[in-house]
Amino acid sequence: MQILVLGVNIFQRKDGTHGARIVVASTPRNPNTRGLVAAEFEVLPEVADTMKVFPGIYKLDLELPISTGYGRPNEVRPLVTGATLVAPVVPGKKDVPAS
Repeated sequence: MQILVLGVNIFQRKDGTHGARIVVASTPRNPNTRGLVAAEFEVLPEVADTMKVFPGIYKLDLELPISTGYGRPNEVRPLVTGATLVAPVVPGKKDVPAS
């Protein structure tokens, strides 16, 4: 899947293990919503370390583990297991005439 990645957050949990999340943006499914919708995906910390260009279009490799909860419905939490930069997203430069 190719998607716009806005940033990454690498953190340390209380038990000392490292975790990471990326913030992605996509167009919403609801036609009444304008703009982009942001979401967070869990990402392996070693994959997050390789992501250096933000914002950028990345090709993400996803794993879709199903977590089962006692007394709660099952849920799928996407886990990013690989990321390849497709293209950086850079704001356009305005041409300034020389004086």
